[in-house]
Amino acid sequence: MKQAMRLLLILLLAAAAANIGHTAETLSQIEHSVIRLHILADSDETSAQIQKLLVRDALLQHADEWIPADADFTAGCEAIRQQLPEIRKTAIRALQDAGCQDPVSVRLEETAFPARKYGDLTLPAGTYQALRVEIGKAEGQNWWCVMYPAMCIPASAAQAQEGVFDDSSYDMALHPEQYEVRLKFVETARAVAAWFRNVSEQTEAAPPDGETAIPQKDSVSVSEISSRSQCCSRIRCCYRSHCRRSYRSSWKTEESE
Repeated sequence: MKQAMRLLLILLLAAAAANIGHTAETLSQIEHSVIRLHILADSDETSAQIQKLLVRDALLQHADEWIPADADFTAGCEAIRQQLPEIRKTAIRALQDAGCQDPVSVRLEETAFPARKYGDLTLPAGTYQALRVEIGKAEGQNWWCVMYPAMCIPASAAQAQEGVFDDSSYDMALHPEQYEVRLKFVETARAVAAWFRNVSEQTEAAPPDGETAIPQKDSVSVSEISSRSQCCSRIRCCYRSHCRRSYRSSWKTEESE
């Protein structure tokens, strides 16, 4: 009886692990299928927020010109990279037309996003490629949508999945409530993996066992260490007065720091 219970438990755990693994693959597929648009306003002042929306409208108006209609995710990312100078000029022109001279920076980079609903579809929380547009100090409320496929307008979100999402991805975006628990497990697993990577990197950067890293504060400290190693030993010191002065000097220096 106990063996049967153990076997049943193992089978359930294996099924759960496979299910979570499939969820992780589906989330990754979604993350590598869309390009987000993230615009950060200079501040929360009304004028800055209005300017942010003007930049948004200008960018969305020309989005079709920057990403070819038949482009996939990889081609879309490359197209945006090539168009970054023109995208920046478009944002600056929109601001200047409104009498704003704030600087603008644009870049394409991985960015963490919360879950967001677009029409009938919901993109789960995750790390996505995003066109980030920062206006001025970029300290105000931000605005985001999906630049590829075109999902910034909710009415077009349902059609945007055609040719972009596979069946599993579309089901997750259409029924996010059914994946909520599994996505939490995936989020936790990713956080644990990131922690282990961080610890591993710190371990690799540490000096090997038996070695001590000597902080080289300046040339004087290194010179004193060299002098002491040349003249001092456990048996005797060749130049006792020199060593005593050297030790006293280094002790006072370390204490003052």
